[in-house]
Amino acid sequence: MTSETSQAPQEENFFKQAWASFTSILPFSSDNEVPDEVTGLTKDQKDHIRKSWAIVCTMKTKFGVTLFANLFTKFPSAQQHFVQLKDITDMDVLRKSPKMKAHGFRVVSAFCSLVENLETPDVFIELLKNTGYSHGQRAMPIPHLYFEELGGIFLNTMDELLGDKFTPKAKDAWGVAYGFMCKVILSSMDEVQAPQ
Repeated sequence: MTSETSQAPQEENFFKQAWASFTSILPFSSDNEVPDEVTGLTKDQKDHIRKSWAIVCTMKTKFGVTLFANLFTKFPSAQQHFVQLKDITDMDVLRKSPKMKAHGFRVVSAFCSLVENLETPDVFIELLKNTGYSHGQRAMPIPHLYFEELGGIFLNTMDELLGDKFTPKAKDAWGVAYGFMCKVILSSMDEVQAPQ
């Protein structure tokens, strides 16, 4: 093998690396930035959601309890829609309540199913619809307001418990995701609440 032929792959590799570095700073969009036709989430956003949620999965009960404690603190009237929790007026007692812990764990587990199905929009949407149907069929349905406001409370809880691991990109991604989720849930609630 001549020295010319042994240098060719090195030069080719150098040019590939240089081109990759150059194109990475150009304002081209990649496949990672193309929004999903159904959810509106890009591949990068889905990755940020999965990474941040992996941290939440290490503290499911704590996250769930904190989320609902934050909701009930901001909207005390929301607690009246939770039959097993409505009579616990002391927030410290509520946070320690096995019923509160179980409810928080169930909700976080439901979010886990959603995150696991980000790449299967039909299942993702069906899970959201089921949430809407179950909440809409209650004797005392939960008003839309609480679902809408829960989005901001959810983001604040992520920020509170994840700290700097909840990056601005993850926050933006969850904002898009929650907006879509809320729309599907509320639409499904309206379906079951509509007069027959």
